[in-house]
Amino acid sequence: MKTINNLFFASTFFLLAFSSCNENSSSTKEIDTPTSGKVRLSIDENIRPLADQLVDAFEYSYPDAFLVQSYNSEANVMQELFSDSSELAIMTRTLTKDEMKFFQAKKFGVEQIKIASDAVVVLVNKNNPDSSFTVEEIKKIISGEYTLWSQLRANSKLGKIEVVFDNGTSSNLRYLSDTLLNGKMPGKNCFAVKSNDSVVAYVNQKPNAIGIVGLNWIGDRYSADDMARKEKVVLSRIGKDSSFYAHPDQSAIVTGNYPFSRGIWIVKIGMRSGLGTGFATFSLGDRGQLIVQRDGLAPAKAAERKIEINSH
Repeated sequence: MKTINNLFFASTFFLLAFSSCNENSSSTKEIDTPTSGKVRLSIDENIRPLADQLVDAFEYSYPDAFLVQSYNSEANVMQELFSDSSELAIMTRTLTKDEMKFFQAKKFGVEQIKIASDAVVVLVNKNNPDSSFTVEEIKKIISGEYTLWSQLRANSKLGKIEVVFDNGTSSNLRYLSDTLLNGKMPGKNCFAVKSNDSVVAYVNQKPNAIGIVGLNWIGDRYSADDMARKEKVVLSRIGKDSSFYAHPDQSAIVTGNYPFSRGIWIVKIGMRSGLGTGFATFSLGDRGQLIVQRDGLAPAKAAERKIEINSH
């Protein structure tokens, strides 16, 4: 178990990436096409279930295509892009202005393609009578303003509120920090374990705990693993205010009723139409979007693209 204070922001900014960035030419790399060749794909571990299904389906459709997957925290996904270890990533956000400037300075084009929408889910123990929260209540919990369950419900006997994340540089933590705390550090009641499964296990054992995971790890009703996780905990409903609380599911993401939703993006460094382009096109096609839908997430309504081209 690791405290968030020791880990948070330790790897989220990319100054180290500048010093470690490989300046050598990539001319020795094998040339790939949209349907053949081999490229390294760096994936935010919080969206691994969806990524696995998309990659498996793509490689099955195109036997000469090989996507070498690397699963990391969000911070480490960015590190691989900065160091040129990978030119293709799947993330739960687009690049920041500073990150974009880094690639602009190196004369690299960047393409960002939205393929789905996910949600950040708040888990509670099955013996916890409280499973509905407003955004403001979650903000006070994450910030450390509320550290006792009695501050939420006067008659609660659950004691201290413990908030557990998958790791200290995860996209789940970054999302709630950005959304609720203006990027500030979370409270001392927040800490990190090792994985999403560790979060589920901790909440299952601790009636006073709150766990934070991505819907992608617990929302697929066709997945035995997802359903096994779901049996151990309760998925909380979240309301923008106390007048209406939405359950984290595909419908609530599409309608905007669930407040903690986010996009899933393919980030491609370089504008050449290679295997990354082919994978993005497949992910946005009928088969790819059917996989997204079957996975319990919201498909992209249309190809949403942000392209930065540098003239030189």
